[in-house]
Amino acid sequence: SLLNALVKRYGPSSLTSIRRDENGYIDDSSNQLPEVRKAKEALRQIALLFSLLRDYQPVDSITQILAADDDAKIDAICMLDPGTGYLPPSYGVPNVSLSEPPTLGAKLFPGSLAKGEARLVETGRILKLDLIDGGSGYVETPEVQISAPPGDGTNKKVQATAKAVLGKGKNKGVIEKIEIVNPGLGYNAIDEVTVTITPPDKGWTAASAKAILEYQVARIDIVHEGRGYAAEKPINVDIDPPPGVDASGDIARRAFAVAYPKGKTTSYASFISNNVVKASSSSVDTSAWIAGPTSSQLLSLMPSGFGLQFDEKLEKYILTTPSSSNTWEDIITGSLEGRNFKPINPIFGFRGRSPIELEKSLDLSSVLRFIASGALCSSVAHLVLTPIDVVKTKVQTKPETYNQGIIGTFRKVWVEEGPATLFDGWEPTFLGFFVGGAAAFFLTEYFRRSYTTLATTMIMTAQSTSEITATSITSNFEIPLIIASAATSGFICCFILAPFDAIRVRTVAQPDYADNIFGVVSRMIQEEGLASLFSAVPVWFLKEVPYNVMKFLVFDTSTDYLLQAYPVAREDIRLSLLVSLVGGTLGGIAATIVSNPADVVVSELKKAKTDISPFEAVDILLKRSGPAAFAKGIQLRMIFYSLLVSLQFLLYDAIRLALGVGTDDMKLYLNVLGAALSETSN
Repeated sequence: SLLNALVKRYGPSSLTSIRRDENGYIDDSSNQLPEVRKAKEALRQIALLFSLLRDYQPVDSITQILAADDDAKIDAICMLDPGTGYLPPSYGVPNVSLSEPPTLGAKLFPGSLAKGEARLVETGRILKLDLIDGGSGYVETPEVQISAPPGDGTNKKVQATAKAVLGKGKNKGVIEKIEIVNPGLGYNAIDEVTVTITPPDKGWTAASAKAILEYQVARIDIVHEGRGYAAEKPINVDIDPPPGVDASGDIARRAFAVAYPKGKTTSYASFISNNVVKASSSSVDTSAWIAGPTSSQLLSLMPSGFGLQFDEKLEKYILTTPSSSNTWEDIITGSLEGRNFKPINPIFGFRGRSPIELEKSLDLSSVLRFIASGALCSSVAHLVLTPIDVVKTKVQTKPETYNQGIIGTFRKVWVEEGPATLFDGWEPTFLGFFVGGAAAFFLTEYFRRSYTTLATTMIMTAQSTSEITATSITSNFEIPLIIASAATSGFICCFILAPFDAIRVRTVAQPDYADNIFGVVSRMIQEEGLASLFSAVPVWFLKEVPYNVMKFLVFDTSTDYLLQAYPVAREDIRLSLLVSLVGGTLGGIAATIVSNPADVVVSELKKAKTDISPFEAVDILLKRSGPAAFAKGIQLRMIFYSLLVSLQFLLYDAIRLALGVGTDDMKLYLNVLGAALSETSN
């Protein structure tokens, strides 16, 4: 069948080269984990895919697959019914047996049978009276007196009663048996229960009897936890039935329990979870990793946290999601109340959307498309918002002239200088951010990958750990890696953007400086030298590096938070772009606040020909307006950059998707079914 073929091709049978110890177990600390991990993820996908079958679901096969993947041990045994009518432990405890772990040919781990032992506790009732001596010479039925249960009367106590039955025929005058009339309540094994029987006439033998307490199964102790079970499916525990009737004279009720396996507590817990786990291409065979429409995309349609549970009523596996409010104890209680669910696996969680991802390498085609995406989104966004940038620059360079507020300044420029003035300097703006945007967005992506790889390698070396574990640890440093990559990218971009911005500021501050951008460049170089185009680079470090860091940091963290809060946005392109818009707005506001002082200094330096240094420019600003000078234009910049960054990221995501280098396009997923069908069709 297809299922068996998939298991044979991608499951544990494929691990023929994996080394095992003398007991047949795989060493968890070995460098073989990536291959084991791939086989376990393959089994996970196979189980999920075949669980989608509503009719003719291969339940046994799915259980075998899950068991091979989970390698679960019995973690808890829950008593669903303690039973009635069990004899005291001195008569022997009932036998307990658990099912054999399911097998799947060449298993990832050899299975072993779990074992349990029953622990009995008294119910407080008298089960029966064992007749020690029936006596002789009884003419009338004697009275049977059972001592009262011990206690001070604070708890409910009921004294047991019984009656004797005399024999007939050759047993005439002999007590044949004693029947319980009321089993009582409150008796225990510590305090002796005495039974007194009225003696016969003198010369005959008095009868005697012993009270036997009723017991029930209080719990099942795990003697051996076993190995190789499926964590998704509870296991029935078979307990020997009690003999005869219970203390009430009814047929004794057999105890019933269910065992819950738990996944293996090892480094596997770092990649089988509700989180996406990334792997390096250096250690994982990519023959089954496919891009485009795949079975992994089918799985990604399931909201995060969905997984499998075995429905005992339907007798098949169903997709389910756990409630975050349910604890292990809540779920056990729920099963006792008749609700139908299994406990959450506390190590692996529910088996659900956790595809193993592999980042595509950046080939020349991908690099060019990343560069094009950054260039277009940045240049177009700045061009559209040029009027706001022009007004902001005028407020910063001529505060004594343009001091009517945002709306008033717009109106003044429109009326006195003409609408065309609002697009002064658009050429250097467009060209500068075409080049700068290409560098900023691509370099941030490049350095993020490079620093992540470097951090993973350093952790592997320092802690002598596997690549899987190192990658998991590296994922905890996402924010520092974003800061480092954005800062490096921003540092490099300062050398690209500073000359273009110097030309833009001069064009806006002195509209009659030259006829066009080429004239501005030529005159600045002739009068001030080529170095004048780069003289503001030190100030740009204080402007662009914090700006770039805050832009990417706030955008990435805010969009991650929103996507976790509203996971449906992952599957809806419009909601996804809306998340980008919100994240960009927040990123723009944060970037404005940290970069505005440096932006004011740059405008002061480049509004006219000058030999002043950045420090002298700061001194001039302080003398003119005090510390408030560094907040000049911040309202406009907050509007400008919140619109700019949100528009940038919106365009960036849209262009990347159109060019085929979107987030999902740059990942490969372990795709069992797609690869198998592809092989079958060839």
